Amino acid sequence: MTGKKEASALSGKPADRASLRPVVRDAVSAWGETSALLDPLRLRIWDLEGLTVTQLRLLFRVAEQEGLSNAELADRLLVTRPSVSALLDRLERGGFIRREVSPNDRRGISIWLEDRGWAAINVIQHESDEYMSHMMDALSDDELVELARVLGRLVAVGRVRRARDLEVERQTQA
Repeated sequence: MTGKKEASALSGKPADRASLRPVVRDAVSAWGETSALLDPLRLRIWDLEGLTVTQLRLLFRVAEQEGLSNAELADRLLVTRPSVSALLDRLERGGFIRREVSPNDRRGISIWLEDRGWAAINVIQHESDEYMSHMMDALSDDELVELARVLGRLVAVGRVRRARDLEVERQTQA
């Protein structure tokens, strides 16, 4: 954000959303309301393990494929390498992960889940499944298929956008 938009965002005044198409404005509002439905679960995760959503995403990525490097995690999470390093430091201090010298590259580091990391993932996955299934039980199978399709498309578009933004950020820092 730069210039006029940035000054407006920092002013404390409500953002001017008039330039958004009404259908986009409605979708953004619905997304925000949907996201807020997950707040009780996010707070429960924080209470259980003191994990932020970003730390949790990192744990789930490592669980999908242990032995990833810092760079591979950054690419999968679409964040900078220094951001991943800071997340890993916190998770390692908490006993959720461990870092080992990579067996394939003695200069590299591989990330592995510790028992505490696996336990946190299992509890959180169970609670998430239970929490979300109660909400989704109100939808028909056709609605769930459509929801999964639309959210999948949104994720794909968002990943492309985030990768582009991250590349610009890397180039400006170089």
